[in-house]
Amino acid sequence: MLKAARLKAEAKKIAPGIKEVSLVLVAILVFLLACYAFFYLNLSEEDDLGLEKDGN
Repeated sequence: MLKAARLKAEAKKIAPGIKEVSLVLVAILVFLLACYAFFYLNLSEEDDLGLEKDGN
């Protein structure tokens, strides 16, 4: 009985919890969103600069 309880406790320590997995997924999504926003803003600024040059 004690051996089973000890094995359960060790498995619980080693296995990643739902909280940890969700935090990692959220961090990845935030990183991807930041990269997308960065490149989107850079491209839109280049388009605006191109329009200003044509207007002059």
